[in-house]
Amino acid sequence: MKVVDHIAIRVSNLDVAQKWYEENCGAILSFKDPYYRRMSLNNTTLALIDENRYPDNHIGILVDNLEDLPSKGYRKQHRDGTIGVYIKDPYDNVVEYIWYSESAKKKLNGA
Repeated sequence: MKVVDHIAIRVSNLDVAQKWYEENCGAILSFKDPYYRRMSLNNTTLALIDENRYPDNHIGILVDNLEDLPSKGYRKQHRDGTIGVYIKDPYDNVVEYIWYSESAKKKLNGA
């Protein structure tokens, strides 16, 4: 089953963006590093990404199995243990199909 895992938006100032989403949307910070903030909302995750490091806003679609990742597109092993494959829809919007390894799932759950 494929579901929306996250929505990623590029921002110029992570601190300002984080504060805005906390105050205006009730988002809760669940992870941060110098280039990325993961924020939980009631029904999805918002990823705030540094516009100087990441080239595109995107929608992240979760896949259950590694084999479910598309064979075409830009494949990236992320530092948190996830693997993403980035493709563009017919209108140049970026979609990331993302798979979580067991270690990534543990990190996400704070284990």
